[in-house]
Amino acid sequence: MNEQHENHEQFVNKKAFFPIHNSTEQPLRHSRFGIASFVISMVSIISFLILTFVITALVNQFFDWSAIVDENGKRLMAEEEFVNKIQPYIGYLILFPLLLGLVLIGLILGIVALTKPGYKKVFAVLGIILNGLPLLLVLLLMIIGFVTI
Repeated sequence: MNEQHENHEQFVNKKAFFPIHNSTEQPLRHSRFGIASFVISMVSIISFLILTFVITALVNQFFDWSAIVDENGKRLMAEEEFVNKIQPYIGYLILFPLLLGLVLIGLILGIVALTKPGYKKVFAVLGIILNGLPLLLVLLLMIIGFVTI
């Protein structure tokens, strides 16, 4: 009756299930925007960590917290005195918004790389995730700050 079933051959044309490979087709390359986004994310995260540790170390080394507030929470130092003591560290704090701008640029590059057809998306996705984390952290800290006011 049916010779195909008798020979236990389920499919007549087995080549129909395998893609046709052209030898002229080149493999997908990584997007330069995606690579740039990933590199910017790594540089900005490392810079955030280093800057945070440096500011914390400097402030803790040269700042006497017991001279500002006593155990009961009463101020011991005048506001002008406090501003004069903290002024040398303001320059370091200015770098945080600059790093956030760098993160935003990396996020935009990652989105551009993700929308470009014909390229691998690995570095674009990694760049978007790693550039989005610091922005989400800052947004979360801002929300926490607004809620506590």
